Amino acid sequence: MKPSLKKQQGMTLISMSCVAIVVISMFLLALNITPIYMEHSKVTGALESIKKIPEAKNESTEQLNIRLFKILGINNIETITKDNVTITREDTGTTKIQVKYEVVKQVIGNASILVEFDDSVDIGK
Repeated sequence: MKPSLKKQQGMTLISMSCVAIVVISMFLLALNITPIYMEHSKVTGALESIKKIPEAKNESTEQLNIRLFKILGINNIETITKDNVTITREDTGTTKIQVKYEVVKQVIGNASILVEFDDSVDIGK
């Protein structure tokens, strides 16, 4: 019999381990980031729901603040405090509600993810 002259093809155990580490890392990252962005969509939904309320444009800043935190409480969002919310009346007669916050999530050991959000909505005349 003649020996085969074909080259061997395929992955070694070391290269399969490296690929597995990368895939597992991406999976862990996705598991930690997904709840952060799901909560963020609830925050933007709360801001949009306040914008759709007709009587909100006539309310004071304190009433808007109370209304916003009621909606956030219903959605079980605890990462936003009163320090993260700014409500200002503008010269044009509109009211701007701005929610600026950050979320730090631990991934593995001392490695963490920091995600910053800055959302605002204008309540017009």
